[in-house]
Amino acid sequence: MVLIRRMNYDDAPQLSHLVEVVITKLAYYNTREQQEELAKYSREALCALIECDPDAVLVAAAEGDIVGFCISRYDDGVLWLSWFGVREDHRGAGIGRELLSALESSCPRRKCHKIWCDTRVPNDRSARVLANAGYHKVCTLLNHWYGQDFHIWEKVLAT
Repeated sequence: MVLIRRMNYDDAPQLSHLVEVVITKLAYYNTREQQEELAKYSREALCALIECDPDAVLVAAAEGDIVGFCISRYDDGVLWLSWFGVREDHRGAGIGRELLSALESSCPRRKCHKIWCDTRVPNDRSARVLANAGYHKVCTLLNHWYGQDFHIWEKVLAT
């Protein structure tokens, strides 16, 4: 059984490691992008996120291990979904969708009406999860962040 909950400070070492594993295994991210993204999600950075907003980092825990995460930040009445990921041996079990659902549930507390995010164009796995969760592709940005192509997604929530 998987429990979706807010990250706590004790989760930081394990979660930072999982974020690193997920990001470094993505073949379609260039080295610069990987390095800069990893710096954003160190133990200290993750703790700083939840200090500012307890809902900013959600984790999926199974038998004491963190097997998934969802990182977001408040941005002027909307949420930016920075990252979500699931440990390889737990993929295909609906954990990504559960994390997105928990993120949506945090929106009233955070006074947000919409979630938006990006995916790299070749990231079909995340695109499927987002589409199945009701997100809509808004546009494609060519040669954008880190000189790469991205899809922009959004989900407008009932208010």
